[in-house]
Amino acid sequence: MIDLDPLSDPMSQYGISTPKALPLSECMEGKSALNDCIFTVEDNTLAIAIGGKQLIGFEISAIHRPDREKVLAGLLSNVKDDYDYILIDTPSSLGLLTMNALTAANEVIIPIRCDYNIFEGMAELLRTINDVSKSLNQQLTVNGFLVTHVNTALRSTSVNLREIHTCYGSKVFHTLIPSDGDLSANYAQLATELFG
Repeated sequence: MIDLDPLSDPMSQYGISTPKALPLSECMEGKSALNDCIFTVEDNTLAIAIGGKQLIGFEISAIHRPDREKVLAGLLSNVKDDYDYILIDTPSSLGLLTMNALTAANEVIIPIRCDYNIFEGMAELLRTINDVSKSLNQQLTVNGFLVTHVNTALRSTSVNLREIHTCYGSKVFHTLIPSDGDLSANYAQLATELFG
């Protein structure tokens, strides 16, 4: 798993008290190889490269760098054959880090909140994915939409779900992530949908 979100906190999520590898920013800035930024957790079933707040500096320092959108793709090309799947977690913004993820990925899974902001920013995101697939990464496709923040106690939930299915049809995953739950509660079902 590549954690490209500077604001995420995977250390507490995975019960990591101290980093066991260099921060991902070291690799993104060309100071180290990606293998030096990867460590394993959960009985060696998951390898993770942690971004952290240092990645904010990459967006600033790489602004004039040639091929700045392809930095992550270059790093992953050296290790991708070592893993069954590589998941890239991105920031919610469409900045340089997200562009690197889109350029490196084969497929995109789009989380979509089941609330009054259902389609906020979606048109821009889909337009960006389409642009990247035409200019930087022709393999890039939308795998599906993962509905999150589902609260079955609200009457609006069924209306929102209907709207989502009307817009995106079969691309919407059956797994729903509850508003007060986490992904691990639905992991087995979602893993079956994603990986067969």
